[in-house]
Amino acid sequence: MLSLLRSEWYQVRKALSVKITLGIVLIASIIFGMKLIDPSYIEAFKTLDQRYLMYGGGSLCSMMQDGAMALLLASLFAGWLISGGFEHRVIQESIAYGRRRLMVYGAKMLMYLLVVTGLCLAYWWATSLPAFLKNGLGTQDICGNLCQVPYIIGMMFAAILAYMSLFAFCGVIAFWTRKVGLTMGICFVGILFGGNLLASIVSEGIREVINYTPLGLYKRVLKLDVQWTDIWLTAGISLIWLGIICTIGYLKFRKTELK
Repeated sequence: MLSLLRSEWYQVRKALSVKITLGIVLIASIIFGMKLIDPSYIEAFKTLDQRYLMYGGGSLCSMMQDGAMALLLASLFAGWLISGGFEHRVIQESIAYGRRRLMVYGAKMLMYLLVVTGLCLAYWWATSLPAFLKNGLGTQDICGNLCQVPYIIGMMFAAILAYMSLFAFCGVIAFWTRKVGLTMGICFVGILFGGNLLASIVSEGIREVINYTPLGLYKRVLKLDVQWTDIWLTAGISLIWLGIICTIGYLKFRKTELK
């Protein structure tokens, strides 16, 4: 397993797509983050009662609510890292050399989840950093519990696990389709737009159920008044979903005929 992970990490470090994406994400995030502390934006935040965006914890929470960017990155890298491994016959050759399918699947899925999560963290933190540096964490009346470092860490921990359960869907789709373009299309359109459309047409009761699935789990902790019960409950449910989704993907991969 360790040798497979080292191989996966080597491929990621050498991948031009990863370097370009990281560069674009960091540059765009810093530019956007600097705009958030522009005086004209600050006046608008005060008018709309969104002053929490001026402070580190509130800004970070708002950035992490951007599921569109997170799913865009997940869709791209599910195609590049997983489906690309099939198209370039890297996965087929690993199995041909006697690697167990479980180890190949685990290494590929784990590296994919870590890469996407790392890029998302770079995006979230680079955007929020100017607010952290200029205005600090804020106060209880403006930023709620996110003026405290433990709550910020807890919120991030639970939200990352929730996002990873959603990213795992994209990984399973990549193992299923084994085509880069098809994987990207299904992941982004199906999960992002499908989830938003579903949430807009169903009843309030069903929408509450959706919030306990990967489509809505991350929203449970991305709020100013987040509590530790929200954090631990979301983290636990996310781990269960992550295990279920990854297991389904492996069962499908185990029976897949590789050519």
